[in-house]
Amino acid sequence: MQLNNISRLKDTRTNCFSVIVEMTIIDYIELINKIYLEKGGIKGQREPLKSSSAMRIRKQMVKDIKSGTILPPIVLGLIVNKDEFMEIPTIDLENLINIINAPVEGNLTIIDGMQRTTALNEAIDEGANQHQLIRVEFWISTKLNSLIYRMLILNTGQVPWNLRRQIETVFSTMINEISVAVPEMEVYTVDEPSRRTKGGQYHANDLIELYLAFGGRKEKVDTKERLADEFTRLDFIEATENPTFSDIFYNSLKSLTLIDIEISRYQSPINEHRFSNGIELFKSQPARVGFITAIAKSIYGRPGVERTQEEIEYLKIKIFGSLETIIEKLHKYENEQLGTFLSLNLLSEKLSVKSSRVGDFEREFFTKSFEVLIEEAKNINSMDVCWLSY
Repeated sequence: MQLNNISRLKDTRTNCFSVIVEMTIIDYIELINKIYLEKGGIKGQREPLKSSSAMRIRKQMVKDIKSGTILPPIVLGLIVNKDEFMEIPTIDLENLINIINAPVEGNLTIIDGMQRTTALNEAIDEGANQHQLIRVEFWISTKLNSLIYRMLILNTGQVPWNLRRQIETVFSTMINEISVAVPEMEVYTVDEPSRRTKGGQYHANDLIELYLAFGGRKEKVDTKERLADEFTRLDFIEATENPTFSDIFYNSLKSLTLIDIEISRYQSPINEHRFSNGIELFKSQPARVGFITAIAKSIYGRPGVERTQEEIEYLKIKIFGSLETIIEKLHKYENEQLGTFLSLNLLSEKLSVKSSRVGDFEREFFTKSFEVLIEEAKNINSMDVCWLSY
Protein backbone atom coordinates (compact mmCIF):
# COMPACT_ATOMS: atom_id res chain seq x y z
CA MET A 1 0.00 0.00 0.00
CA GLN A 2 1.23 3.48 -0.85
CA LEU A 3 -0.26 6.65 0.61
CA ASN A 4 0.22 10.19 -0.65
CA ASN A 5 -0.33 13.49 1.15
CA ILE A 6 -1.64 13.40 4.67
CA SER A 7 -3.99 15.88 6.32
CA ARG A 8 -5.00 15.45 9.93
CA LEU A 9 -7.24 17.35 12.27
CA LYS A 10 -8.35 16.48 15.77
CA ASP A 11 -12.05 16.48 16.55
CA THR A 12 -12.03 17.58 20.17
CA ARG A 13 -15.80 17.10 20.34
CA THR A 14 -15.53 13.31 20.07
CA ASN A 15 -11.80 12.94 20.80
CA CYS A 16 -10.88 11.35 17.49
CA PHE A 17 -8.67 12.24 14.54
CA SER A 18 -9.73 12.89 10.97
CA VAL A 19 -6.87 11.79 8.71
CA ILE A 20 -7.29 12.22 4.95
CA VAL A 21 -4.92 10.45 2.57
CA GLU A 22 -4.72 9.59 -1.11
CA MET A 23 -4.42 5.95 -2.21
CA THR A 24 -4.92 3.99 -5.39
CA ILE A 25 -8.25 2.32 -6.08
CA ILE A 26 -6.63 -1.13 -6.01
CA ASP A 27 -4.96 -0.45 -2.63
CA TYR A 28 -8.32 0.68 -1.26
CA ILE A 29 -10.13 -2.40 -2.61
CA GLU A 30 -7.49 -4.72 -1.12
CA LEU A 31 -7.75 -2.90 2.21
CA ILE A 32 -11.52 -3.18 2.52
CA ASN A 33 -11.58 -6.73 1.13
CA LYS A 34 -11.04 -7.81 4.72
CA ILE A 35 -14.42 -6.30 5.53
CA TYR A 36 -16.09 -7.87 2.49
CA LEU A 37 -14.91 -11.30 3.55
CA GLU A 38 -16.26 -10.98 7.09
CA LYS A 39 -19.77 -12.15 7.78
CA GLY A 40 -21.43 -8.80 8.56
CA GLY A 41 -19.19 -7.09 6.04
CA ILE A 42 -20.30 -4.62 3.43
CA LYS A 43 -22.16 -6.92 1.07
CA GLY A 44 -24.03 -8.56 3.91
CA GLN A 45 -24.91 -5.27 5.53
CA ARG A 46 -26.18 -3.32 2.58
CA GLU A 47 -26.70 -4.77 -0.84
CA PRO A 48 -26.21 -2.38 -3.77
CA LEU A 49 -29.37 -0.31 -4.14
CA LYS A 50 -31.66 -1.84 -6.77
CA SER A 51 -34.19 0.90 -7.53
CA SER A 52 -34.11 2.07 -11.15
CA SER A 53 -32.89 5.53 -10.15
CA ALA A 54 -30.15 4.14 -7.91
CA MET A 55 -28.96 1.75 -10.60
CA ARG A 56 -28.81 4.59 -13.13
CA ILE A 57 -26.83 6.75 -10.70
CA ARG A 58 -24.35 3.96 -9.95
CA LYS A 59 -24.00 3.17 -13.66
CA GLN A 60 -23.15 6.81 -14.25
CA MET A 61 -20.73 6.75 -11.30
CA VAL A 62 -18.92 3.72 -12.76
CA LYS A 63 -18.68 5.48 -16.13
CA ASP A 64 -17.32 8.61 -14.44
CA ILE A 65 -14.72 6.62 -12.48
CA LYS A 66 -13.50 5.02 -15.70
CA SER A 67 -13.20 8.52 -17.15
CA GLY A 68 -11.08 9.69 -14.21
CA THR A 69 -13.59 11.49 -11.98
CA ILE A 70 -12.73 12.41 -8.39
CA LEU A 71 -15.17 10.95 -5.88
CA PRO A 72 -15.90 12.57 -2.50
CA PRO A 73 -13.71 10.98 0.17
CA ILE A 74 -14.84 7.58 1.44
CA VAL A 75 -14.94 7.56 5.25
CA LEU A 76 -13.47 4.63 7.17
CA GLY A 77 -13.61 4.15 10.92
CA LEU A 78 -10.52 2.74 12.62
CA ILE A 79 -10.28 1.72 16.27
CA VAL A 80 -6.71 1.79 17.64
CA ASN A 81 -5.14 1.33 21.05
CA LYS A 82 -4.21 4.31 23.21
CA ASP A 83 -0.50 4.21 22.32
CA GLU A 84 -1.23 4.29 18.59
CA PHE A 85 -3.77 7.07 19.11
CA MET A 86 -1.13 9.23 20.80
CA GLU A 87 1.12 8.88 17.74
CA ILE A 88 -1.43 10.24 15.24
CA PRO A 89 -0.58 13.99 15.61
CA THR A 90 2.99 13.42 14.39
CA ILE A 91 2.76 10.10 12.55
CA ASP A 92 4.42 9.74 9.14
CA LEU A 93 2.93 7.91 6.17
CA GLU A 94 4.98 4.75 6.72
CA ASN A 95 3.85 4.28 10.31
CA LEU A 96 0.27 5.20 9.40
CA ILE A 97 0.34 2.40 6.80
CA ASN A 98 1.48 -0.03 9.51
CA ILE A 99 -1.42 0.94 11.76
CA ILE A 100 -3.96 0.72 8.91
CA ASN A 101 -2.67 -2.66 7.74
CA ALA A 102 -2.74 -4.29 11.14
CA PRO A 103 -6.11 -3.58 12.78
CA VAL A 104 -7.64 -6.10 15.15
CA GLU A 105 -10.35 -8.08 13.37
CA GLY A 106 -13.49 -5.96 13.17
CA ASN A 107 -11.77 -2.66 14.01
CA LEU A 108 -11.86 -1.28 10.46
CA THR A 109 -15.27 -0.20 9.19
CA ILE A 110 -16.75 1.73 6.28
CA ILE A 111 -19.00 4.37 7.82
CA ASP A 112 -19.76 6.41 4.71
CA GLY A 113 -19.23 5.25 1.12
CA MET A 114 -20.76 1.81 0.64
CA GLN A 115 -22.25 2.64 -2.75
CA ARG A 116 -19.06 4.37 -3.93
CA THR A 117 -17.16 1.22 -2.94
CA THR A 118 -19.57 -0.89 -4.99
CA ALA A 119 -19.08 1.45 -7.94
CA LEU A 120 -15.28 1.27 -7.59
CA ASN A 121 -15.43 -2.53 -7.61
CA GLU A 122 -17.58 -2.52 -10.72
CA ALA A 123 -15.33 0.04 -12.42
CA ILE A 124 -12.24 -2.10 -11.79
CA ASP A 125 -14.07 -5.15 -13.17
CA GLU A 126 -14.85 -3.10 -16.29
CA GLY A 127 -11.23 -2.12 -16.86
CA ALA A 128 -10.86 1.19 -15.00
CA ASN A 129 -7.35 2.36 -14.14
CA GLN A 130 -6.73 0.58 -10.83
CA HIS A 131 -3.85 2.95 -10.03
CA GLN A 132 -6.10 6.01 -10.14
CA LEU A 133 -5.95 7.96 -6.87
CA ILE A 134 -8.92 8.43 -4.55
CA ARG A 135 -9.23 10.20 -1.24
CA VAL A 136 -9.96 8.21 1.91
CA GLU A 137 -10.74 9.78 5.26
CA PHE A 138 -9.91 7.74 8.36
CA TRP A 139 -11.75 8.60 11.55
CA ILE A 140 -9.39 7.21 14.17
CA SER A 141 -10.49 6.68 17.76
CA THR A 142 -10.02 4.45 20.76
CA LYS A 143 -13.78 4.38 21.41
CA LEU A 144 -16.50 2.86 19.29
CA ASN A 145 -19.14 5.41 20.24
CA SER A 146 -17.09 8.21 18.59
CA LEU A 147 -17.41 6.38 15.27
CA ILE A 148 -21.11 5.67 15.75
CA TYR A 149 -21.71 9.34 16.57
CA ARG A 150 -19.83 10.34 13.41
CA MET A 151 -21.76 7.85 11.28
CA LEU A 152 -25.15 9.03 12.54
CA ILE A 153 -24.23 12.66 11.89
CA LEU A 154 -23.11 11.79 8.36
CA ASN A 155 -26.37 10.02 7.57
CA THR A 156 -28.92 12.24 9.31
CA GLY A 157 -30.87 14.32 6.81
CA GLN A 158 -30.09 11.98 3.91
CA VAL A 159 -32.05 8.97 2.66
CA PRO A 160 -30.07 6.77 5.03
CA TRP A 161 -29.87 3.19 6.12
CA ASN A 162 -32.23 2.59 8.95
CA LEU A 163 -30.68 2.86 12.38
CA ARG A 164 -30.28 -0.89 12.85
CA ARG A 165 -28.30 -1.22 9.61
CA GLN A 166 -25.92 1.51 10.73
CA ILE A 167 -25.34 -0.15 14.09
CA GLU A 168 -24.75 -3.51 12.35
CA THR A 169 -21.99 -1.85 10.33
CA VAL A 170 -19.78 -1.38 13.37
CA PHE A 171 -21.13 -4.30 15.37
CA SER A 172 -18.12 -6.56 14.84
CA THR A 173 -16.03 -3.90 16.57
CA MET A 174 -18.57 -3.73 19.37
CA ILE A 175 -18.33 -7.51 19.90
CA ASN A 176 -14.56 -7.14 20.36
CA GLU A 177 -15.10 -4.45 22.98
CA ILE A 178 -17.82 -6.46 24.72
CA SER A 179 -15.57 -9.53 24.97
CA VAL A 180 -12.98 -7.41 26.80
CA ALA A 181 -15.44 -5.46 28.96
CA VAL A 182 -17.66 -8.45 29.87
CA PRO A 183 -15.49 -11.59 29.89
CA GLU A 184 -18.28 -13.45 31.73
CA MET A 185 -20.52 -13.16 28.65
CA GLU A 186 -20.54 -15.72 25.85
CA VAL A 187 -21.74 -14.43 22.48
CA TYR A 188 -22.73 -16.81 19.70
CA THR A 189 -23.65 -16.03 16.10
CA VAL A 190 -26.08 -17.45 13.59
CA ASP A 191 -23.42 -19.88 12.35
CA GLU A 192 -22.82 -21.29 15.82
CA PRO A 193 -25.01 -23.52 18.00
CA SER A 194 -27.84 -21.33 19.24
CA ARG A 195 -28.97 -23.46 22.14
CA ARG A 196 -28.69 -21.53 25.40
CA THR A 197 -27.36 -23.95 28.00
CA LYS A 198 -26.40 -21.58 30.82
CA GLY A 199 -26.77 -18.02 32.01
CA GLY A 200 -24.67 -15.38 30.29
CA GLN A 201 -25.04 -16.79 26.77
CA TYR A 202 -26.61 -14.49 24.17
CA HIS A 203 -27.06 -14.36 20.43
CA ALA A 204 -25.03 -11.59 18.74
CA ASN A 205 -28.09 -10.36 16.85
CA ASP A 206 -30.02 -9.90 20.11
CA LEU A 207 -27.25 -7.69 21.48
CA ILE A 208 -27.85 -5.25 18.62
CA GLU A 209 -31.43 -4.80 19.82
CA LEU A 210 -30.17 -4.26 23.37
CA TYR A 211 -27.83 -1.55 22.09
CA LEU A 212 -30.67 0.12 20.19
CA ALA A 213 -32.92 -0.03 23.26
CA PHE A 214 -30.17 1.38 25.47
CA GLY A 215 -29.23 4.25 23.15
CA GLY A 216 -32.84 5.13 22.37
CA ARG A 217 -33.99 4.62 25.99
CA LYS A 218 -37.03 2.77 24.62
CA GLU A 219 -38.03 -0.84 25.04
CA LYS A 220 -39.35 -0.87 21.48
CA VAL A 221 -37.49 0.63 18.54
CA ASP A 222 -39.68 0.67 15.45
CA THR A 223 -37.09 0.74 12.68
CA LYS A 224 -39.78 0.11 10.06
CA GLU A 225 -41.29 3.54 10.63
CA ARG A 226 -38.99 6.19 9.16
CA LEU A 227 -40.21 9.00 11.39
CA ALA A 228 -39.85 6.90 14.54
CA ASP A 229 -36.44 5.84 13.33
CA GLU A 230 -35.36 9.45 12.84
CA PHE A 231 -36.43 10.43 16.36
CA THR A 232 -34.58 7.40 17.73
CA ARG A 233 -31.55 8.44 15.67
CA LEU A 234 -31.61 11.85 17.35
CA ASP A 235 -31.81 10.18 20.76
CA PHE A 236 -28.85 8.05 19.74
CA ILE A 237 -26.81 11.05 18.63
CA GLU A 238 -27.49 12.65 22.01
CA ALA A 239 -26.49 9.48 23.84
CA THR A 240 -23.37 8.56 21.86
CA GLU A 241 -21.90 12.04 22.15
CA ASN A 242 -21.51 11.27 25.85
CA PRO A 243 -17.89 10.13 26.40
CA THR A 244 -18.91 7.41 28.87
CA PHE A 245 -21.79 5.98 26.80
CA SER A 246 -20.03 2.78 25.70
CA ASP A 247 -18.64 2.09 29.17
CA ILE A 248 -22.08 2.48 30.73
CA PHE A 249 -23.63 0.17 28.13
CA TYR A 250 -20.95 -2.47 28.69
CA ASN A 251 -21.40 -2.20 32.46
CA SER A 252 -25.13 -2.70 31.90
CA LEU A 253 -24.41 -5.86 29.90
CA LYS A 254 -22.08 -7.02 32.67
CA SER A 255 -24.82 -6.54 35.27
CA LEU A 256 -27.29 -8.41 33.07
CA THR A 257 -24.80 -11.25 32.59
CA LEU A 258 -23.90 -11.60 36.28
CA ILE A 259 -27.54 -11.55 37.40
CA ASP A 260 -28.42 -14.03 34.66
CA ILE A 261 -25.64 -16.39 35.78
CA GLU A 262 -26.81 -16.23 39.40
CA ILE A 263 -30.53 -16.78 38.77
CA SER A 264 -29.80 -19.55 36.24
CA ARG A 265 -28.72 -21.69 39.18
CA TYR A 266 -32.37 -22.03 40.21
CA GLN A 267 -33.97 -25.36 39.30
CA SER A 268 -37.70 -25.75 39.90
CA PRO A 269 -39.01 -29.11 41.18
CA ILE A 270 -42.03 -28.71 38.87
CA ASN A 271 -41.72 -27.45 35.30
CA GLU A 272 -45.27 -26.44 34.51
CA HIS A 273 -44.93 -22.78 33.56
CA ARG A 274 -43.25 -20.81 30.81
CA PHE A 275 -40.86 -19.46 33.43
CA SER A 276 -40.12 -22.37 35.72
CA ASN A 277 -36.33 -22.46 35.96
CA GLY A 278 -34.11 -19.45 36.48
CA ILE A 279 -32.31 -19.85 33.14
CA GLU A 280 -35.58 -19.13 31.33
CA LEU A 281 -35.97 -15.53 32.53
CA PHE A 282 -33.20 -13.93 30.49
CA LYS A 283 -33.64 -16.46 27.73
CA SER A 284 -36.50 -14.09 26.91
CA GLN A 285 -35.41 -11.17 24.70
CA PRO A 286 -38.21 -8.93 26.03
CA ALA A 287 -36.81 -9.49 29.54
CA ARG A 288 -33.28 -8.59 28.39
CA VAL A 289 -34.54 -5.51 26.55
CA GLY A 290 -36.57 -4.45 29.57
CA PHE A 291 -33.57 -4.81 31.89
CA ILE A 292 -31.25 -2.78 29.64
CA THR A 293 -33.88 -0.10 28.97
CA ALA A 294 -34.59 0.25 32.70
CA ILE A 295 -30.90 1.00 33.33
CA ALA A 296 -30.75 3.50 30.45
CA LYS A 297 -33.83 5.37 31.68
CA SER A 298 -32.56 5.37 35.25
CA ILE A 299 -29.23 6.93 34.25
CA TYR A 300 -30.06 9.13 31.25
CA GLY A 301 -33.74 9.80 31.90
CA ARG A 302 -36.60 9.25 29.49
CA PRO A 303 -36.19 10.25 25.82
CA GLY A 304 -36.11 14.03 25.56
CA VAL A 305 -34.63 14.49 29.04
CA GLU A 306 -31.17 16.08 29.02
CA ARG A 307 -28.92 15.44 32.00
CA THR A 308 -25.52 16.94 32.67
CA GLN A 309 -22.40 14.79 32.72
CA GLU A 310 -22.23 15.28 36.48
CA GLU A 311 -25.79 13.99 36.90
CA ILE A 312 -25.07 11.01 34.68
CA GLU A 313 -21.91 10.14 36.61
CA TYR A 314 -23.74 10.37 39.93
CA LEU A 315 -26.63 8.21 38.73
CA LYS A 316 -24.26 5.71 37.11
CA ILE A 317 -22.53 5.07 40.42
CA LYS A 318 -25.86 4.85 42.24
CA ILE A 319 -27.55 2.50 39.74
CA PHE A 320 -24.65 0.09 39.36
CA GLY A 321 -24.25 0.10 43.13
CA SER A 322 -27.88 -1.00 43.42
CA LEU A 323 -27.35 -3.75 40.85
CA GLU A 324 -24.24 -4.91 42.67
CA THR A 325 -26.38 -5.23 45.80
CA ILE A 326 -28.78 -7.51 43.90
CA ILE A 327 -25.91 -9.64 42.55
CA GLU A 328 -24.39 -10.08 46.02
CA LYS A 329 -27.79 -10.99 47.44
CA LEU A 330 -28.45 -13.59 44.74
CA HIS A 331 -24.99 -15.10 45.14
CA LYS A 332 -25.75 -15.99 48.78
CA TYR A 333 -29.04 -17.75 48.01
CA GLU A 334 -29.46 -21.50 47.82
CA ASN A 335 -31.91 -23.04 45.34
CA GLU A 336 -35.04 -22.68 47.47
CA GLN A 337 -34.22 -19.08 48.42
CA LEU A 338 -33.63 -18.25 44.76
CA GLY A 339 -37.03 -19.67 43.88
CA THR A 340 -38.73 -17.59 46.56
CA PHE A 341 -36.93 -14.44 45.44
CA LEU A 342 -37.67 -14.89 41.74
CA SER A 343 -41.35 -15.71 42.20
CA LEU A 344 -41.53 -17.14 38.68
CA ASN A 345 -45.03 -18.54 39.19
CA LEU A 346 -46.38 -15.02 39.64
CA LEU A 347 -44.40 -13.83 36.61
CA SER A 348 -45.85 -16.59 34.42
CA GLU A 349 -49.33 -15.72 35.65
CA LYS A 350 -48.88 -12.01 34.89
CA LEU A 351 -47.65 -12.75 31.38
CA SER A 352 -50.46 -15.17 30.59
CA VAL A 353 -52.84 -12.33 29.72
CA LYS A 354 -54.05 -12.26 26.13
CA SER A 355 -52.71 -9.42 24.02
CA SER A 356 -52.71 -8.72 20.30
CA ARG A 357 -49.15 -7.39 20.60
CA VAL A 358 -47.51 -9.78 23.03
CA GLY A 359 -43.94 -8.70 22.28
CA ASP A 360 -44.65 -5.02 22.92
CA PHE A 361 -46.61 -5.78 26.08
CA GLU A 362 -43.81 -7.93 27.50
CA ARG A 363 -41.13 -5.32 26.75
CA GLU A 364 -43.16 -2.69 28.59
CA PHE A 365 -43.89 -5.11 31.44
CA PHE A 366 -40.24 -6.04 31.99
CA THR A 367 -39.01 -2.44 31.65
CA LYS A 368 -41.35 -1.30 34.42
CA SER A 369 -40.55 -4.35 36.54
CA PHE A 370 -36.79 -3.85 36.36
CA GLU A 371 -37.13 -0.12 37.03
CA VAL A 372 -38.72 -1.14 40.34
CA LEU A 373 -35.94 -3.70 40.95
CA ILE A 374 -33.33 -0.94 40.58
CA GLU A 375 -35.26 1.49 42.79
CA GLU A 376 -35.89 -1.06 45.55
CA ALA A 377 -32.60 -2.97 45.31
CA LYS A 378 -31.54 -2.53 48.93
CA ASN A 379 -34.93 -3.45 50.40
CA ILE A 380 -36.31 -6.05 48.02
CA ASN A 381 -36.68 -9.63 49.28
CA SER A 382 -38.88 -10.91 46.46
CA MET A 383 -39.54 -10.04 42.83
CA ASP A 384 -43.26 -9.99 43.67
CA VAL A 385 -43.09 -6.21 44.01
CA CYS A 386 -41.56 -6.00 40.50
CA TRP A 387 -44.01 -8.32 38.75
CA LEU A 388 -46.96 -6.55 40.40
CA SER A 389 -45.81 -3.06 39.38
CA TYR A 390 -47.27 -3.19 35.86
